[in-house]
Amino acid sequence: EEDLPGINAIDMGHPLIADYKRVNNDFQMEGIGSLMLITGSNMSGKSTFLRTIGINLCLAQAGGPVCARHFLTSLLRICCSLRIKDDLEEGVSYFYAEVKRLKRILEDTKDRSSLPVLFLIDEIFKGTNNHERIIGSRYYLENLITHNGLGLVTTHDLDISSLEYENKGITNFHFQDQIMNGQLIFDYKLHQGPCPTT
Repeated sequence: EEDLPGINAIDMGHPLIADYKRVNNDFQMEGIGSLMLITGSNMSGKSTFLRTIGINLCLAQAGGPVCARHFLTSLLRICCSLRIKDDLEEGVSYFYAEVKRLKRILEDTKDRSSLPVLFLIDEIFKGTNNHERIIGSRYYLENLITHNGLGLVTTHDLDISSLEYENKGITNFHFQDQIMNGQLIFDYKLHQGPCPTT
């Protein structure tokens, strides 16, 4: 039986963060249609975690060293929506640039003749209002998981976390923050379930 597409990493960190600052995490995802929905506050580590997975996968598939104690992956195409920018010269707003990128990811996952896609989507539909973001995200993610891909999506919208109960491929994870002595503290560790704080 052929192995399911995916990644299994132990003690994985971002290779460009210094050892004394880096916080490593374990990560496992396998199977077409799997989606990890990650919630958490700003600065809690969501975006860095997506980049950590992406850069280590690129290094592994290029035959290079990875920043992990153990890293096992199948061959995957990487499609990302990270650090979207508007373009004044082209007259492209942030929202339109993001929609174009998300459309491209969806089209790439529809290609079943090629390798499965690992999609990394940071703060989905950040460029629109809360109401439209929630509606758009739900429809987009429900469609995305029916194609040839698996991946991670970050969001601030806890309402979207209910998708886990409606779609067996979607699971909730979060990064936490705490206020101690008037200061915001982050542990940068991945925890299961939707974020318990707002």
